[in-house]
Amino acid sequence: MSETTTLELRELASRIATSYTKANPTPVQALPEVIQLAYQGLLSCTRPPAPPPQAPARKRRGRRSRDT
Repeated sequence: MSETTTLELRELASRIATSYTKANPTPVQALPEVIQLAYQGLLSCTRPPAPPPQAPARKRRGRRSRDT
């Protein structure tokens, strides 16, 4: 993925928030949160993906020893 600057992400987040508020009734007090959520979503897209989880260790199957 190409390098995206913070300024570009902020611009995109404000565009997303503007589009969202045009389509959904949103109180003025909620605008900072809408912008922040859009920014955080965009920022998460610029990070490399997390490694896949490790498979749990398999138990060995076989005969039990008969130590008596």
